[in-house]
Amino acid sequence: MEVLTFNTKYDLPVCLALGFFDCVHKGHSALIESTKTLAKEYEARACVMTFSDNPYPFLSKGEKLIFTFDERLKLFERAGVEIVFAVPFTKELMQTSKNDFLEFIVSRLNVKGIVCGYDYKFGKGAEGDTEYLSRFCSARAIACKVVPPVLHNGERVSSTLIKSKLREGDAETAAKLLGHGYFIEGEVCHGRGVGRMFDFPTANLDYGSDKLLPKDGVYATVSVVNGIEYKSVTNIGNKPTFGEYDVTVETMLSEFCGDLYGKRMRVEFVRRLRDIKKFATPQELKKQIYLDASWR
Repeated sequence: MEVLTFNTKYDLPVCLALGFFDCVHKGHSALIESTKTLAKEYEARACVMTFSDNPYPFLSKGEKLIFTFDERLKLFERAGVEIVFAVPFTKELMQTSKNDFLEFIVSRLNVKGIVCGYDYKFGKGAEGDTEYLSRFCSARAIACKVVPPVLHNGERVSSTLIKSKLREGDAETAAKLLGHGYFIEGEVCHGRGVGRMFDFPTANLDYGSDKLLPKDGVYATVSVVNGIEYKSVTNIGNKPTFGEYDVTVETMLSEFCGDLYGKRMRVEFVRRLRDIKKFATPQELKKQIYLDASWR
C-alpha cells in the first residue's frame, strides 16, 4: 500500500473514497468495497483520502480519535486499499470552498471515480454535499457512487455511536459496529515495575494524546507481539491500590516470556470485566488479577 502526501501528484488512474475515516467501521468498509469494485471496472487503483492528523482541535471540539493515523493505515491495508491520500487538516483547508476542494483533489490525482457516503459534506461550512459532488463529477466524466447507510439493529453505524459504546465500556458492541475489535497500538514504555509482583509480564503502552480510550476499568484483551497473539488483561485508568492516579494503559500477558520494553504491541479489547477497585493490600489485588486472567 502506498501513502501519498498532501502535495504529491499521482498520474496513475484511481478511484477515490472520500470521508473522514477516523476509524474503519462497517460503514467505511462498505465505502471501501464500493471503491474497490469501481476501481476494477475502470482499471484503476483503490484509493482512500483521510486526514493525517486530528481535525477536532481546529473544530473547537475536545474529541479524540477512535484510531490514530498509523492504526488506520493498517486497517486500510487489511481492507485491500492500495493507496492512501493523506491530507493534513488545517485552517486553510477549513476555509476552502467546495469547488476548490474538489478541484484540488483532481489536480493531484488522476481520478476516474469517486465514492462517498450518503451524508458526506465538504468545503467551507460543510457547504458541499452529494448532489454538488455528483454534478461536479458528471461535468468531468468522473464516475460517482453514493453509498447508503449501514445499519446495526436499526441504528446507523457511525463513529459517534462507536465512541458512545466505548465510553460506556461496551467493547463487544463497539466491535460489532466496527466489524473488528477496538484496539490500541503503541510502544511499550517503562512504568514503575510493580507488575513484576504479579508474576505476569506487564506492559505500559504509549498510546498518544489523540487516542480515544474506553471507559476506565479492567478488560479481557488479546495482545499481539511480533505477530503472535497472547491472552491478556488490560487496566485502563489509575492504580489506586498503589496511590497512582494518572490514567495509563497497562496490560498483563499470561503466556509471554521475554522483555517487552521498546516493542510495538497491539492490544485488542474483547470485553470489560470489572471496575477499578482499591484493594487493601497488593496481595489481594494479585488474587483478583489471577481471577481476571482466567477469562474465557
